[in-house]
Amino acid sequence: RMLRILEPGDAPFTSGSGRAQLAEAIINRRNPLTARVLVNRIWLQHFGQGLVRTPGNFGKLGQPPTHPELLDWLAAELHDGPAPWSLKHIHRLILRSSAWQMSSTLNATAFAMDADNRLLWRMNPRRMDVEAWRDALLSTTGELDLTQTGPPVEALLDSPRRTLYAAVSRNGDRYAADSFLRLFDFPLPRATSEGRG
Repeated sequence: RMLRILEPGDAPFTSGSGRAQLAEAIINRRNPLTARVLVNRIWLQHFGQGLVRTPGNFGKLGQPPTHPELLDWLAAELHDGPAPWSLKHIHRLILRSSAWQMSSTLNATAFAMDADNRLLWRMNPRRMDVEAWRDALLSTTGELDLTQTGPPVEALLDSPRRTLYAAVSRNGDRYAADSFLRLFDFPLPRATSEGRG
């Protein structure tokens, strides 16, 4: 059934369960929000900041986009580009851009005018996620276990498995790995973390 909070009257979707019609309405060209939110999240994953700095709020309480024309152009590329709804196409566009290829070197003049780098005058230095950091250390020492799939690892600190396979608790207090991961800003699983993909 249609959620009453979204549609208080009769559901506008009548074919089967309505899920296919709902999905079509979400990606419809007349609904630009879906594509804008998606390309903003892709931008956020590459640059550490989205074109809209409040990725979980595109509404009136959220921040306006720093580059609205770029956001709209990327959304149009997602809708109408050579491969409609191809995330790979959007990743390629971003990774081939001059914005992505900029140095992270500090320019004192630009920094004085735009310390937050809202105008994209340099690449922001970024901290590595704990998962990538731990896996890189294990790989460097030749200890990393690249076995794919399998059960979660409860004793992560004693295991060479990739960090992706760590068992974490919702409250962050059940496994030894919970406190270790939190040392490196791993978000609590019970909370949303819009900056992580």
